[in-house]
Amino acid sequence: MERKKDKNMIDFYKDVHWSNKKGRFITPTTEDNYNQMVEKMNAKEPDARTDEAAANIFREVLGHRPGYSRGMGHSVMPESPKVPGVPNEEYERLAKENEQNKKNAEYYQNRLKELENGVLAIQENMQAYEARINMRMSGVETELESQRETQAAVP
Repeated sequence: MERKKDKNMIDFYKDVHWSNKKGRFITPTTEDNYNQMVEKMNAKEPDARTDEAAANIFREVLGHRPGYSRGMGHSVMPESPKVPGVPNEEYERLAKENEQNKKNAEYYQNRLKELENGVLAIQENMQAYEARINMRMSGVETELESQRETQAAVP
């Protein structure tokens, strides 16, 4: 294990999946995975070929979830972020965005209540106005009828 400590994740993957007895990878799939990792690492600039880059390529090829890396069984325990599958920076950004969304939702809920109360007040005023108009209209109709009766009675 001490000897393997200095190696990056890609080298570790090869060590774990290489059969010294057979002189090849344990399965064709593990060989394909290793070849993909090496190909991606070789595509990087020489100074960008760090252990961190190797770990990122390792996760990219094999997939990643906290506590388990596909293809590695239980040999590797990756660092677990606050939320599974989401980097810490992304989690913090989403948490801030969520807080802002909660504040906005509360603001708009209060605003909606104010608007609903305003609409109710307008409806009440309209009903009162219609009642006054109807009362006046009935008074005008009564007045018109009495004028007609008076004019009809006078020859």
